[in-house]
Amino acid sequence: MSIFELNENKIKNFIQRIINFFGFRLTRYLSVAPIELDRITKHLTKNPEPIIFDVGASLGLFIEVYKKMFEKKTIHSFEPITSEAHVLKEKYKNEKNVFINNCAVGEKEGNVEFNITANSRMSSFKDLIPNTTWLKKFSKIAKVDDRNYITKKISTKVITLDDYAEKNNIKNIDILKIDTQGYEDKVLLGAKNLLKNNRIKVIQLEIIFSEIYENPLQIYDVEKILIPNNYKLFGIENNGSLMSNYIFQTDLIYVSLDTYERYKSNSPYFNN
Repeated sequence: MSIFELNENKIKNFIQRIINFFGFRLTRYLSVAPIELDRITKHLTKNPEPIIFDVGASLGLFIEVYKKMFEKKTIHSFEPITSEAHVLKEKYKNEKNVFINNCAVGEKEGNVEFNITANSRMSSFKDLIPNTTWLKKFSKIAKVDDRNYITKKISTKVITLDDYAEKNNIKNIDILKIDTQGYEDKVLLGAKNLLKNNRIKVIQLEIIFSEIYENPLQIYDVEKILIPNNYKLFGIENNGSLMSNYIFQTDLIYVSLDTYERYKSNSPYFNN
């Protein structure tokens, strides 16, 4: 051990003793930030002209992320709120490689009642749980009564990824991003043929563990779909707990078997 390392340990121990004196404990917090997950996604995507599906596009944050990430790409975006899909269509009307679809994605085709919230990013097919800290805080920000945070309910067109890929002759999806406020499992169930054949290479999705929406998802709800189809959890954004965060959520990356095997064959962690 070097002199520098010895001094560093002494400093850490000294700080720890001070913190302990006041009844606290110093721990190292390990996490993967969202920007790190984006870097992982790019690293895993070897197609120089990737096909990207952005499910739950809102006002296009991830469209811009992917545009910067890849020089040549084709983006298929799905947004159920008509006003926001219209904004996206206007913004990207001159870009031939960006396709905006004004619809939701789910387990089967049809029309489903969709809840529009005061902050449209929180809109969901799931109902909100009343009287939660989350609802009270976000209602206050939106300057509405928490009983009126859902501003309206609309009948929304729902498609499946399997049908969309078949109709548009899309053989593989290099990146599938899902941010659907508790509907992520339904999106995956509508892609059972794509998943069965490992035609989706990288999946990045969000899971909200807090009781914001009724019947919040667990990792199991996603993995019972993905694991039998040979997908592997590759990365996770570790952020908070149900005890310390009124919004406890995380982003995860899953990869297909062939993507994982290719990574292993080129990784220093598996090859000396």
